[in-house]
Amino acid sequence: VGVMAPHAGYTFSGRTAATAYKQLLGSEYNSVVVLAPSHTTFINGASVYSGDAYQTPLGEISVDTTTAQALESVAPNIHLGEAGHELDGDRAEHSLEVQLPFLQHVLGEFQLVPIVFHDYSWSNCRQLGKALAQTLDADSTLLVASSDLYHGQSYEECQRQDEATLHSIENDTPETFCYGANSGEFMACGAGPIAVLKIVADEWNAQQPRVVTHTTSADVTGSRGGYVVGYAAALVVH
Repeated sequence: VGVMAPHAGYTFSGRTAATAYKQLLGSEYNSVVVLAPSHTTFINGASVYSGDAYQTPLGEISVDTTTAQALESVAPNIHLGEAGHELDGDRAEHSLEVQLPFLQHVLGEFQLVPIVFHDYSWSNCRQLGKALAQTLDADSTLLVASSDLYHGQSYEECQRQDEATLHSIENDTPETFCYGANSGEFMACGAGPIAVLKIVADEWNAQQPRVVTHTTSADVTGSRGGYVVGYAAALVVH
């Protein structure tokens, strides 16, 4: 039903993301919804790409324009447009794009519903989650929540903080996780996408996310001093 995967550079978090995506080999989905944080662009509510396709080095992925339009019609906080999907200054949003080659590799053909947002209020997440659950077919849709975890200067604090965050992702209600992330109790730059994934899981009577691996950037660099980022991969199944 769903995947949570990190979005840092492939050198640092690609192996972690691949651990989740490997579980999808042999699966087929008509639509894949990628929920991603907007790091640079202000977005009112949630932005669903209004274009026809996303392009990666592996080729174009057609946007599911029918679903995109349907989502806009059922929730006032969902807007079709290019905000968060196109270049903002000299850079584009990476948190959605880095997920796509994994999906192309393991799934082949599918239609994409690309969504970016940064309003992680319970109201915004709940509206988006309910709209997705209402609009999409649970039997032919995959949801992807794009998120890294702890960002900071302490490897020990990264381990402690990530443990608390992942425990909440697995065990708490979507609302409890959402409020905890907004208060700083938990740390995930894609807390909103994760909360929405948890909401849809509830709406579709699926299990809450189960973590399959947890790593950090320090595991790659071999240095536990200085800046460190936490990563995890999780799956949502019926």
